[in-house]
Amino acid sequence: MKNKKLTIILAVVAVLALACILWLTLGGGIAKDDGHITVTVQDKDGKVLAEKKIGYKEGDKLADLVKNNFSNVTYEDSGYGPMIMTIESLTTPADWSSYISILYNGEYAQVGIGSLEFKDGDKIDFVDTVYIPAS
Repeated sequence: MKNKKLTIILAVVAVLALACILWLTLGGGIAKDDGHITVTVQDKDGKVLAEKKIGYKEGDKLADLVKNNFSNVTYEDSGYGPMIMTIESLTTPADWSSYISILYNGEYAQVGIGSLEFKDGDKIDFVDTVYIPAS
């Protein structure tokens, strides 16, 4: 009688373990991303200081993705939305002799980090840029 109960218990545990393994293997327990973007941080000379391929879900905001995936990220409210002031080792100095520009697929972004919309495969670069005042 004891052997029969033990056999039944072991069979149930084995079936549950197999079900869990199959569920995890087939992606049932892992939320899938809607897409991926590549984000780099570059110094004034274009040297890549950090690069990450980041998965996102529809509705994610770039500001949040950057904050969650890079170190030393700070923003300042510019009145037009958040302006990135530091990321990794880049910092906008108090005299604004340089700033962190955002390139979206190789072109200067037309909106800030709080409004930039992206799609799967996009490339976003944060570049330390020397400020040259208009003459």
